[in-house]
Amino acid sequence: MYDVNVANQIAEDQIDDLSDPEFEVLKEIYEALRPAPANGRQLTPTGNMYVWDHKGVSVTYFLLDAPQREVAILRVNRYPA
Repeated sequence: MYDVNVANQIAEDQIDDLSDPEFEVLKEIYEALRPAPANGRQLTPTGNMYVWDHKGVSVTYFLLDAPQREVAILRVNRYPA
C-alpha cells in the first residue's frame, strides 16, 4: 500500500474548497490510489506524474516508488461531469 499525502498549500486550499459530495469522491479516489497508484493516466511516457479523474473530481499526483511508496497530491480540480 502507498501513503497518500497532500504535497502543497495549493492542493490543501483546493481540497478545502470542495463541497461535501466532492470530498466524498476525493476519498474514493484516495482509496483507489493507495493499492494501485500507477493505474492513473500517466502524463508523460517516462515521468512519475499522473492524473486520476472520477465523478467530476481530478487529482494530479506524483508517484514516489520504493522506498517511499508515497502518492504526493499536487492538485485537486473539478471538471464537468
